[in-house]
Amino acid sequence: MGATRVLAWSMSMLAPLSVATTDLVGKVMPPYPGGLDELGGSCVSDSTDPEHVCDYSIGVLALPAADSEGEPVPRFVVAGQLAGRDGPRAQWRITDALPYPTDRPGYYLQFGTCRVNGRDDARVAAIVRQHDTSTEWLKDVAWAGRLHLPDGRFDVLEARTVDCINEAYYGL
Repeated sequence: MGATRVLAWSMSMLAPLSVATTDLVGKVMPPYPGGLDELGGSCVSDSTDPEHVCDYSIGVLALPAADSEGEPVPRFVVAGQLAGRDGPRAQWRITDALPYPTDRPGYYLQFGTCRVNGRDDARVAAIVRQHDTSTEWLKDVAWAGRLHLPDGRFDVLEARTVDCINEAYYGL
């Protein structure tokens, strides 16, 4: 079993799900199964042509908050390839999905503002602990992956090699 799938399996043990990654990959969404909805995402491209800026995406699928005062519960980090539009809403063919590590309170997905070994890489997504306003770079990384294009699969990265800009840093 490859390192990516071992990691996915071990992460899935952290968060029992009614929807599996296999229920997502290959499907065109929305609508999303199992009450999931998109919590957020970002466009990714391997082209400099503005017409292709959103050929791919990285996002988070979540369950809705249990009540009006709660927060959505992240369940998956997903990659998708643009499959069309349904009115103003993009439709994505899900190309990869990994369980979101739910045992890490205070950790959130960040994308487009991370580095690998000190080099900017817009295709990197990382789940980082966002707690400190005194440092420019966040280094407490629970998971990191780089979106490999054109197949739209995550290459899992060694978390210790990744850091992400701290958007709450007072010096920015």
